[in-house]
Amino acid sequence: MPRSTLCDYVRSNWDPFQATQLKLGRKPIIPAALEEKLVEYLVLIEQKYFGCTRDDVRRLAFQLAVQNKIPNPFSIAREAAGKDWFKRFMKRHIDKLSLRQPTRTSTARATGFSKEQVAVFYDWYEKDLAARDYPPSGIFTVDETGLTVVQKKQPEILALKGKHQIGALTAAERCSL
Repeated sequence: MPRSTLCDYVRSNWDPFQATQLKLGRKPIIPAALEEKLVEYLVLIEQKYFGCTRDDVRRLAFQLAVQNKIPNPFSIAREAAGKDWFKRFMKRHIDKLSLRQPTRTSTARATGFSKEQVAVFYDWYEKDLAARDYPPSGIFTVDETGLTVVQKKQPEILALKGKHQIGALTAAERCSL
């Protein structure tokens, strides 16, 4: 703590208990209520496999400040909040958010692999097997081993704290490579 700040507290008329309860340091640029809405939005889109990177969150904070006419020191040229703002934001919300490396998930897998879709596939498969009477030697297991359907490298994204596996949709799809 700077000496001048300490002297100001000594000269003030506050009682010692009140002085110890006072929060020091920079005040948040975005009000607490708006930050909570931002956190809720980040959690929602993470649950839908569209996680946000650090830069995405910084751009969202800038847009939030501009649309709500909140005075801010954010970079107009980059249209993003600063790295220091992001670090303080993460410290304020460490109980809900964390940066994690996601499991790469293709869009087809995320949208098509549900209990209902698997049941429909097996119903069709059983009907086809019964109709054509394939011999056991005519049934093969074919998979996509060796074919890449998702991108190799993805940046860290924000995730809900305590979640063990995080998925993130990727742009690459089957037959697009």
